[in-house]
Amino acid sequence: MTQSYEFFLNTKTEYIDYINKIIEAYEGLGIVRTLDPKAGKVKIITLRHYREEILAIINNLKKDNITIEIEKEGVWEGIL
Repeated sequence: MTQSYEFFLNTKTEYIDYINKIIEAYEGLGIVRTLDPKAGKVKIITLRHYREEILAIINNLKKDNITIEIEKEGVWEGIL
C-alpha cells in the first residue's frame, strides 16, 4: 500500500513561489501548500515512495543558496 508523506519546511517568503514551481515541474511528485506565507512555512505532500526525491530537491535548492530547512517530516496527517 502506498502511503502519503509530508514535509514541513521553513524558508524565506520570497522563495515560496519558486519552491512551488520546482515541485510542480516534477509532475505528480508532490503538492506544495503554504501554511503561513509571512513566516515562510510551507508543506509538501507526497508519497513515501518519493521521499528520497523530495530530499534531493531540497538539498539541490540549498546548493543554489535557497534558504530551506525541514522542520518536520512524516506520514501525512490528512490535512491539506
